[in-house]
Amino acid sequence: MSTSARRLTGALAACALLGGCVVGPNFVAPPPPALDRYTPAGTARLGGAPDPQWWRGFGSPALDGLVAAGLAGSPTLDSATAALGQSRALARAGAGVFFPHVGVAADATREHTTPALLGNGGDGATFSLYTASGSVSYALDLFGGERRGVEALNAQAAYQRHALGAAWLVLAGGIADAAIAHAGYAADATTLADIVQLDMAQRDSLGARFRSGYGAWADVLVTDEQLAADRASLAVVRQRLAASTTLLAMLLGREPAAAAPPLPALGDLSVPADLPVSLPSQLVHQRPDILEAEATLHQANAQIGVATAAMFPSISLTGSYGAASTSLAHLAGPAGQFWSIGPSIDIPIFHGGQLWYGRRAAQAAHAKAFADYRQTVLLALEQVADALKSLSTDAEVSAIDQTALDAATNHRALAEANRQAGVIADIDAMTFAIAADRAGEAMTDARALQLQDIVTLDVATGGGGGGGWAGALPEVPAK
Repeated sequence: MSTSARRLTGALAACALLGGCVVGPNFVAPPPPALDRYTPAGTARLGGAPDPQWWRGFGSPALDGLVAAGLAGSPTLDSATAALGQSRALARAGAGVFFPHVGVAADATREHTTPALLGNGGDGATFSLYTASGSVSYALDLFGGERRGVEALNAQAAYQRHALGAAWLVLAGGIADAAIAHAGYAADATTLADIVQLDMAQRDSLGARFRSGYGAWADVLVTDEQLAADRASLAVVRQRLAASTTLLAMLLGREPAAAAPPLPALGDLSVPADLPVSLPSQLVHQRPDILEAEATLHQANAQIGVATAAMFPSISLTGSYGAASTSLAHLAGPAGQFWSIGPSIDIPIFHGGQLWYGRRAAQAAHAKAFADYRQTVLLALEQVADALKSLSTDAEVSAIDQTALDAATNHRALAEANRQAGVIADIDAMTFAIAADRAGEAMTDARALQLQDIVTLDVATGGGGGGGWAGALPEVPAK
């Protein structure tokens, strides 16, 4: 016997003694990023343990109710939950290969045969045949192909759980974002409606001046142009307000015509006092899309083992016992008993390269899954870095807009005092009032954007920086 043959024989014997080998690489999770910051110039801000229900940080009971309603009634979550239950059931079903398969069968037939089928002469015979049998089979799985297959099924179930987490997190973020947008549009609509009323009052005052011979027609035309522009802006904002209402209805799993639950006003939403941001190395353990990519990588890794085991012999142990008789009364008699027991082995010799290239394909799928995982991590890091930068910019813009609003408000108050004292005309006071309203509109937009960027950061970090979705997912047992 050659050296290689002796080594193969020894390996087979060792596998048999140990209860089977498991070919293919064992899965090792990729290492997290060795970073302590998201951008070259800034480090991650660390805070206390975040609330798994991160939207509570906005301090709005109405928003809390919206998110709770959406998570309870979303068809998207129902679909993802059902997919998770299916994957878990398939994994449990796949694990049945580790147990003996036992079956029983019974048969009763009426037959007519003829000796001519055997090349003999004579008359045929008609008789009844009763058969009862049982069988047991067990796959030894010496090389672990079945175990790798079940490992792949478990990885698929893990993927579906993280897919449910992703759907949960995206839905919560979508509801919060849409509620903030609705509040911003509602505030803008109120402000623009006030501006339109001031525009109309200015136009009427300038028209009266022109008709009295004290004003210019050009001033009236300028006011008409501004009135038309502000009316158009108001129409657009009202359309967006209506669209945000129907979007919220869809996210809550309700028809657009259904009664809407209480919606938060912009003034009811506060900027959270603490925005904990985890380190990049922790991000890979709490973002569901990264965990999805890791589960896909795990599944691809297990499939290499499945493809590798297919290149080795497979052995099964089978046994059967039964009885057959032409009379039901004598079915249990010893004369009709039969049985068989023994192993069966299937040794792949030549499959035209099917098994070899099947393994190569599994290796290529694993390489793709690893590249996809790395890209998912890079995208996550980019999203968090962009969200942090946006929040920094939002704070700067909000401070500038607040300064402008304070100045415009003070100027408006001063103009109103001067108007009442007869120092300036009504039309001039209206100009300062419109300017203050426009500064308020800019501040409203800046605040809404800041709140929405906070939602973006919460979602980008996997749920308030702590993967809160993981502890909130429903348990879906395999039945």
